[in-house]
Amino acid sequence: MAHESQVRFNVEPVERALGFAACVEAGGFLHLSGIVSVDETAMNVIGEGDMAAQITRIYDIMEQLLARSQASLRHVIRETIFTTDLAALGAAVGVRNARYGDNAPPATTAVEIKALFFPTALIEIEAVAYIG
Repeated sequence: MAHESQVRFNVEPVERALGFAACVEAGGFLHLSGIVSVDETAMNVIGEGDMAAQITRIYDIMEQLLARSQASLRHVIRETIFTTDLAALGAAVGVRNARYGDNAPPATTAVEIKALFFPTALIEIEAVAYIG
């Protein structure tokens, strides 16, 4: 079980109510829970029907979470991408690639699934960053 000092929240009241944390730091690694494109207050999906907008929002959130541990996307070593539409992800992959820029890309798996927790979310990304 994570110690409270290891936990980083994105929307703390909602995450506590649902029983998870957006990020846990352990052993030189940051483990980021599945991130979806939501606002900071009510967890409303941002960019309904727009894969590129959802990817952009997810990486905004990811960068904020990483920054709380003095990390950035260059520290991300692993991603798992869950999507309800692999074709739409493929069409918008340039948005993701631009966020990594000239940095080495992380090891990544993309999986098409039937649904996500938020019905209008198209994509959810979990990641591991090495900060050791």
